[in-house]
Amino acid sequence: MKTITLLVAILLACFPMQAQNAGSGKVYRVNYKWEVPATIAGYALNSYGLGLLRDKSRLDAATILELDRDEIWAFDRWAAFQNPDNYENAQLISDIGMNAALVLPALLAFDKQIRKDWLPVLLIYLETQSVGGNLYLWLGTMPNNRIRPYVYNPGFDMNMKLGGGTRDSFFSGHTSWTAGASFFTAKVYSDYHPELGNKKYWLFAAALVPPLFVGYSRMRASKHFPTDTITGLVIGAATGILIPHLHKINKKKNYTLVPFVGEYSGMAITLNLK
Repeated sequence: MKTITLLVAILLACFPMQAQNAGSGKVYRVNYKWEVPATIAGYALNSYGLGLLRDKSRLDAATILELDRDEIWAFDRWAAFQNPDNYENAQLISDIGMNAALVLPALLAFDKQIRKDWLPVLLIYLETQSVGGNLYLWLGTMPNNRIRPYVYNPGFDMNMKLGGGTRDSFFSGHTSWTAGASFFTAKVYSDYHPELGNKKYWLFAAALVPPLFVGYSRMRASKHFPTDTITGLVIGAATGILIPHLHKINKKKNYTLVPFVGEYSGMAITLNLK
């Protein structure tokens, strides 16, 4: 835990903390020397984690037969009562929705000012999805073994339940990555257009639509519980907003970071969201 705390502190320290000249016209600052290698390392770690995830132990028939969907928390229970006939179509829709959302930031290229800064914006987006992907792995599916809703449903084929990925329900990666892309798009556009004022919140309201659509489709496919998709949405939205914000050029520091290591380890972060 001490090593992880120190690593995160070092990575955050690579982000911009000083303002450029007000007349520079720049909105974000990136440190290519540190952030490019860190982003590559992030994707490498993500790839490594996905390999470990594929090797995760599977459920046996005896365990599956003992499951009772009526014992699931009422808020989540309905996900285990979906019609198996909806599975293929709902999963396909969720895949299409996620892949479409991942390219939403490309719409920013239609803005002349953002298009001039395409390289830093692209790097920040890659960082956003790298952070989101590693949060999904190392805080979500790897340490948690939540069984997917369809495993509880007697209408689904037993061979499918004996396959891989049955204990990867928490949290929804599809929803998280979708939210990361849509909220990143809203955040970047609003940062380049401060004249929007409070109207920018309509952009963030619109950014909710893609992850809600994808999350609902994942639940219809009986791949995730409502709490899985809600968690994925919150984490994706947080990365989509905070990663660009940490790069934003302000007269004041975007954040104050104080790591502490001892009997308990962690970090205290204060954000300036203005």
